[in-house]
Amino acid sequence: MTKKNDKKVENKIEVRLQPLNNQTLKIKLIGKTPLLMDKMSEDVKQGILEKQSGMAKGNKKKIRNINKEVENAIHKTSKGIVGFPAFGFKKGMIEVTSFLGDKFFSKKLVSGAVRIINQEDGLVKINSKKQDVLEHTIHGQTKFNPCFHDWSCELVIQYDANNISPSDIVTLLNYAGFYYGVGSWRPKCTGGGSGEYGTYEVQTN
Repeated sequence: MTKKNDKKVENKIEVRLQPLNNQTLKIKLIGKTPLLMDKMSEDVKQGILEKQSGMAKGNKKKIRNINKEVENAIHKTSKGIVGFPAFGFKKGMIEVTSFLGDKFFSKKLVSGAVRIINQEDGLVKINSKKQDVLEHTIHGQTKFNPCFHDWSCELVIQYDANNISPSDIVTLLNYAGFYYGVGSWRPKCTGGGSGEYGTYEVQTN
């Protein structure tokens, strides 16, 4: 009686791994309208935490220190450099993908394929020629926001060139600067418009 060979023949499959094509691009943004900052201060955070935990006692109103409020509303690195959260610029790029009319663009693609790498403590340095304070009223409460005029910043962007091009990135940033903006009272592309502050465009020359 002849025994059959039970050994299975293994088919070798050659797998070719497409390497990531990471590139970097330096882009300068020019503010078209003043940038308003409204960073939540540690005092406000602490007050919210105390209310949520039931630790807050009484309803005593503190005397407002306007200068301190304005100073605390400015985003600064641990070295004291004025900046703005890098994610604010990336968030704008993600949100305006639907405006480009290209089926290959998606929020997921931009979220994964684009990174802003020149941030310190999560902030991108902001340059401005003039700073003052905007006084305005929201829901019956007077607010004082630091306002930066003629501002600019530089983004160093790392991207996967297999899936997105420099031209795509510039287009996304220009759309984000017009439709979304950064800071308070910016024109949001979701939830309706709220203001005309914080708009920007890519410097092309």
